[in-house]
Amino acid sequence: MRRAIGFTLIGIGAFMLAGFVLARYYVAPTLIGAPTDLYQVTRLQADGAAYFDAGKLTPRTGATVVATNTIRADVNAREDGFAVWDSTTVVQDTANGVTIELQKQRLAFDRRTGRLQNCCGAAVEGDKSVRQSGIGLFWPVEPEKKGLELFDTGTRRAWPMVFAGEERRDGVRTYRFVQRVPDTKIPSSLPAVPPELLGLPKGGAAVPVDRYQRSESTYWIDPRTGAPIDQQRHVVSTLRPQQGGAGSLVVADLDLKMTPESRKALLAKSDDGAAKIRLLETIVPLTFLGVGLFALAAGLALATGSGRLPRHRGATGGSPAPASR
Repeated sequence: MRRAIGFTLIGIGAFMLAGFVLARYYVAPTLIGAPTDLYQVTRLQADGAAYFDAGKLTPRTGATVVATNTIRADVNAREDGFAVWDSTTVVQDTANGVTIELQKQRLAFDRRTGRLQNCCGAAVEGDKSVRQSGIGLFWPVEPEKKGLELFDTGTRRAWPMVFAGEERRDGVRTYRFVQRVPDTKIPSSLPAVPPELLGLPKGGAAVPVDRYQRSESTYWIDPRTGAPIDQQRHVVSTLRPQQGGAGSLVVADLDLKMTPESRKALLAKSDDGAAKIRLLETIVPLTFLGVGLFALAAGLALATGSGRLPRHRGATGGSPAPASR
């Protein structure tokens, strides 16, 4: 009977140890990654911003500008290991009722590494010919401190992210990364503008222009999940004559910072993600491991024992023999 129980425990122990390997090295990596059913809204705000009001052909300064980003996952377009998100960013001066810019991006990426893929209808401003590279809106689950490139939708290319140290943000230890995008011509087709808007003398012919943009962005990343929990961006966009020479027009000069409400929401999501990752990577596998080792050890002890009950010394019948003195 003891041997049968022992072999049963050995089987249970082997099953639990296999469960440990499966949970730690297959189930956890499969389940941990970017959500494929995400809906998320975040806002960045710039106080004292400057921009050009194209509707009224006048520059504005000291404005409060809000950039609202909305992400919707396309659950029908997801593939094995990949997620597909649609992102829309509306940059507005709500006080004056002016929409400064509308940005759209469709991105497909590896759910664990965040690496962008050129599939599934990925596009920038509807242009599917744009080759997206690096990472996008989703960062690696296990962020490294070097070798990262972040895709910039404005310039339509990836630029290096520099690790700038560890910093506590809202009580959480974070990795701080900085990306600097130099003055770069934006691929776009713009109408010619009156010369006086570029600071040139009035009365001349309209001037063909190109748009240039530079930016410096800082991201605070939760190393437990790879999720950004705060962000700041300083973006400067200008129009310049195509033929070079004097004259320019500042289209936007925005020092954008994430609103407290958005930071709080992102931190709550990151805390929830960290708890789930700990459950999948640590608690569940260690439970399998502990139970498996215990069952295996108990089973071996029972299976390799004599399996016989101890016998009393002395006669088999009558009263037991007295103890010797």
